[in-house]
Amino acid sequence: MSKIIIKFLKFFVIKYFGTVAVEKMTIILLGELVKRTDSKVDDKLYHAVFHNTQEFENCKECSK
Repeated sequence: MSKIIIKFLKFFVIKYFGTVAVEKMTIILLGELVKRTDSKVDDKLYHAVFHNTQEFENCKECSK
């Protein structure tokens, strides 16, 4: 019984931390993509999707 519980906990921890890492990489890569393009649509979409993350504490769009 303890092997099943340990196996489940190991799977859960790996799955959780893997998901967090992929989400963070996605945010960083999309941010770099938005910085390198001149499209205003990209900027608005990025702002709408990722506005509540830590990177937007001093948001330039909201202060306008």
